[in-house]
Amino acid sequence: MEKIAIAGGSGLVGQALLPVLREAGHEAFAWKRPYNAEMLNGVTVIINLAGENLSGGRWTRQQKALILNSRVNTLKTIYRMLEGAPHTVHTLISSSASGYYGSKTTDTVYREADPPGTDFLAEVCRLWEEAADRFATLGVRVAKVRTGVVFSSAGGALPKLMMPLKFGVSVPLGSGRQWLPWIDINDLVRMFLHLVDHPNLSGPFNAVSPNPVTNRELMKLLAKTRHRLYLPFGPPAFLLRFLLGEMSIVVLEGARLSTEKILDAGFTFTQEHVTRDA
Repeated sequence: MEKIAIAGGSGLVGQALLPVLREAGHEAFAWKRPYNAEMLNGVTVIINLAGENLSGGRWTRQQKALILNSRVNTLKTIYRMLEGAPHTVHTLISSSASGYYGSKTTDTVYREADPPGTDFLAEVCRLWEEAADRFATLGVRVAKVRTGVVFSSAGGALPKLMMPLKFGVSVPLGSGRQWLPWIDINDLVRMFLHLVDHPNLSGPFNAVSPNPVTNRELMKLLAKTRHRLYLPFGPPAFLLRFLLGEMSIVVLEGARLSTEKILDAGFTFTQEHVTRDA
């Protein structure tokens, strides 16, 4: 049994992860701000999920700083706690994102050894992971989970993508050719559990379904499963760029990621296709 502190544990993923860890026999709790060392008494594993919502507002200079600092500074704070006093932590499992590789839509299938991209989200992920990797200097095992778009009926991206269906239609965004590296929330939390239970696993892992879809394909699937009309045209890219600014890259671009590494590590997906529950 591990004693697990989840930074950012009150969010969508954290609330789904807590019962899974407990059912597996671990002691787990949501570690809420302000973070303090007393809460780490007896903790052996830290899972870091903390980070400002990417769609929390237009990407002004201040909002971009908040997105970056909420991720990096949390890890820096925890690092200083462990550096400054005796502790029992042997593992850090930290969130990262599929945006590590850059958000450009290409035919490339990115693997964990590939270099980071050069856009804003890629730079955030690079610095985020560097802050996590620093824990290795304390003798802590570090695993990083490069999470794609999380699908959950309780929130996240899927309900937002389904909003047009309330008006009886489903439409692609922009060209619709952009890849959507998605993962079902149940598989995501099981992946975190898998990394907790296998102390030989470290480094980055792509957390996406083995079967990505394009935005257009997803909208067609949603129209079919929800018995709605699919329209092959939706808001054009230039309009979304005007309305959302730089944040439009989140919906207009997307890359494909390989799942080979996590599959070779013995993990199995329970939902490989978006059609099952979407």
